[in-house]
Amino acid sequence: MKKHFRRLADRSKRAVIILATFTVFVCVYLLANAARLKSRQLSPPALDPIQIDQALALSHLSDAIQLPTVSHRNRAKNNASAYRDFQKLLESTYPTVTENLNKYTGKDFGDPDNASLLYQWPGSTPKGSAVLLMAHYDVVPVEQTTLPDWEHPPFSGEIEEGYLWGRGALDDKCAVIAIMEACERLIQEGFRPECDVYLAFGHDEEAGGKFGNRQIAQWMRNAGIRLEVVIDEGGGIYCDVPGLKQPAALIGIAEKGYLNITMTVQLETAGHASIPPRETAIGIMASAITKLEKTDFPVRVDGGISRMLDYLGPEMSFFNRVAIGNQQWFQPFINRQFSSTPAGNAALRTTMVPTMLEAGFTENALPATAKANLHLRIQPGESVESSLKFVSSIIDDERVELRLDQDLQGKTRQQPGYRQPSRISSDTSSAFTAMHRTIKQVFPEVAVAPFFVVASTDSAHYDDPALSKDVYRFTPWKLDQKGVASIHGINEKVGTGEFVKMIQFYEQLIMNLTENKRQ
Repeated sequence: MKKHFRRLADRSKRAVIILATFTVFVCVYLLANAARLKSRQLSPPALDPIQIDQALALSHLSDAIQLPTVSHRNRAKNNASAYRDFQKLLESTYPTVTENLNKYTGKDFGDPDNASLLYQWPGSTPKGSAVLLMAHYDVVPVEQTTLPDWEHPPFSGEIEEGYLWGRGALDDKCAVIAIMEACERLIQEGFRPECDVYLAFGHDEEAGGKFGNRQIAQWMRNAGIRLEVVIDEGGGIYCDVPGLKQPAALIGIAEKGYLNITMTVQLETAGHASIPPRETAIGIMASAITKLEKTDFPVRVDGGISRMLDYLGPEMSFFNRVAIGNQQWFQPFINRQFSSTPAGNAALRTTMVPTMLEAGFTENALPATAKANLHLRIQPGESVESSLKFVSSIIDDERVELRLDQDLQGKTRQQPGYRQPSRISSDTSSAFTAMHRTIKQVFPEVAVAPFFVVASTDSAHYDDPALSKDVYRFTPWKLDQKGVASIHGINEKVGTGEFVKMIQFYEQLIMNLTENKRQ
């Protein structure tokens, strides 16, 4: 009996030793992988603040915001006089730019009603590829019902409490004015880039850019212009990234595509509501929508998330470094963390949501037709075709017709109801490095990382290997969640000090991208 218990004890000891050894091995393996996460942050010397007349620069942005350059899907609704006034404002406010840069307008692009602008800053040795900086001066409308909630009128451009208030203060007149301020200063100081620098300011970005930057991009193709890099809006500096103690400057290396699907249920008969059948057009549509809302697209981390984690992981806390360094083990945990918020979930996968619903014509009659619009944002790595196939497989009902070419009224869409996801630009190119270095020079306290943009930008019109090498999306404003929510929302505003840093950023970026110095 004693021998029996001794054998059991020996076996237990061996089991404990084996378990302990395995545990130590696993811990060493996890820690070793975490230790291999080396910081990818550049460490250039921080720049001294530039000497700038802040009040004058802010007054220029205020003047720009006071012009209601709202763009609409229906081009006829646009305020053409506001667009003309904005162009005149740029011309009078920045005389040095006006005198030294070549300016192209709608007539040059074959459409006199195209109110977008293109400037060419000729380089000293303009052989090879050029640089394109983009922004847009149109803004989204302001809902009349929200006006009482604005602390300052949306087109007032008022400066108070350390902020400049108004529609476009963030999206995206601040970038237009900051770029122009930077160029005006550089030219006055005798700077000239080695390569050509183009500035494209769209007038209809909020409506898809069909009559603005799409035409400019085509004009550039026809002119044989080759762009080394395109830089537009998209990313920014975010102050509350989970797991990170410092702000994160996220440079968009790709952007999602989009897809609008008109879902239609058309039954042969309708009838009186007092004698309902087992299934109705509304019920069939509701069932289809319910299936879609209960089903997620698969997770994809190859569209930008994995690269963002490679950059931010080494800057995070110990546990997060362990998780990111061992993604093959911790991917489900990382996915759950991202999926816990709408923004994080949108970063992981293609999203779909019903945005419009139409059915019925009176209270006591059954409609024969029900329609809905399903809006998708397509993850890089997916496509319009694969997304449509996935939606169809989830609904799995031949009575629900899916169409891309018609809206809810059965009319052909004025603009295509889809756009493929963009290419994924390099995070090791000289242009990306120049952006990284510039951010760290102006904002030394932030961590820089690539990511992808869930919204759409005008840069998509230049996402063509025959026209551009790399496309990046970044605006140097610093925001918390409340600030992000104000874009297209209520009380949009930019910090007065942050706006001055934006000017310094674009000034330094132009010098870093064109590899030249002040003469």
